[in-house]
Amino acid sequence: MIENSEQRQHAATSRADRFGPWLESTPSREVMAAVEGSLHAVADRPVRLAEVFYRYLFEMAPATRAMFADDMSEQMQKMTDTLLDAIARLVRMDTAELEIALYRLGQDHYERYAVEPDHYLYIAHALTRAVREVAGWDYSSRLSSSWISLCQWVTGHMIRGARAAIAAERPHPQPLAAIPSPRPSPRHDQRVPRRARRLSGA
Repeated sequence: MIENSEQRQHAATSRADRFGPWLESTPSREVMAAVEGSLHAVADRPVRLAEVFYRYLFEMAPATRAMFADDMSEQMQKMTDTLLDAIARLVRMDTAELEIALYRLGQDHYERYAVEPDHYLYIAHALTRAVREVAGWDYSSRLSSSWISLCQWVTGHMIRGARAAIAAERPHPQPLAAIPSPRPSPRHDQRVPRRARRLSGA
């Protein structure tokens, strides 16, 4: 069965909404302070972070592997650059511009790579697991909660962008003037017998 864009958007929205209202909640200053304090544990090992992240992602959602090239080195660099830039902006509380950037990134990832809204749920889980593994002994329960809040907020805005891209694919209804009117069929008593049409040249 082939789903149209409206059906796919409804399904993706339903799946994402199961995770609650955190999609829109901006991380607090306390959360960002905790994340900023742990950056040394991951920023110094960006390649390791990316490798672990994609390993978890492909384990949880194997179908996502086909979205990427065989050589993942460039993609891994983009991933870590995006994450570290997002954290730097949030630390400065530059949330307005970042929300727009994440929204557009979600649109772009859907249009270019077919990344669906529900994929971001796996992305959030994979990223928090990767940070925990790379940070090692520095990773506390408080830090875990802070990183989860951050990942949920980032992916939440990308989900909104992906939903908007799906909605834009909906076929627009034709204006009434563009829809050809059906030709009326003659009533039974107005139909001319075929033999009579041949004789009259009709």
